[in-house]
Amino acid sequence: MIVQEEYTINYSYRKTILEHLKDIGVEMVFEKGSLIEFEFKKLDYLYLILDGKVIQYFLDVEGRERIILILSAGDLFGEITMIQGDYDQVITKAYTFVKVCKINKSDLMRYLEENPKLYDSILLMVTTKFRILMSQLYDNAYFDVKQRLYRLLKRLSVQHKVRVKGGNKIDLKLTHEELASMIGSTRSTVTRLLKELEEEGAITRKGNI
Repeated sequence: MIVQEEYTINYSYRKTILEHLKDIGVEMVFEKGSLIEFEFKKLDYLYLILDGKVIQYFLDVEGRERIILILSAGDLFGEITMIQGDYDQVITKAYTFVKVCKINKSDLMRYLEENPKLYDSILLMVTTKFRILMSQLYDNAYFDVKQRLYRLLKRLSVQHKVRVKGGNKIDLKLTHEELASMIGSTRSTVTRLLKELEEEGAITRKGNI
């Protein structure tokens, strides 16, 4: 899917975090669809994504997934729970085949004491996630379903982009059900609205999406 309108966000931290932290933990792999971490669990470690993508989501009262973040190589996850010392609030699952580095809190803190400039990149990563979550809250409060869907596609076209003629291609094989779970809608509504957006020239679709 190609989205014409631009949306900007700073992902410069990914390269720096990878360079610094990729060798200080234990490497692990997860097949697509595997659960990595569950909700309501205390963590004294975090993960660095070395390759692949993971999703983080809540379960609503009816047991349906509500995807909030899709993370890529260079992103950390589990850092908030590790630092706060409380319980994880999300479930993390491998969206693709994923290779991660599991880093103990003590090892990370020791490394940061010796390399304090890395705090800048970690802070940028945390605030980037916060910005994405705030955008979702804003969309849910002020926009209808069609606008929420388009604004989501704009964000994804930057977060997971491949530059092509005419805009940014979203480098994800998202189902209509997954898109619906990210905007609080239904699969059938997303299917209809994607067709409308394509007819309006806002997006270009290839394949089944």
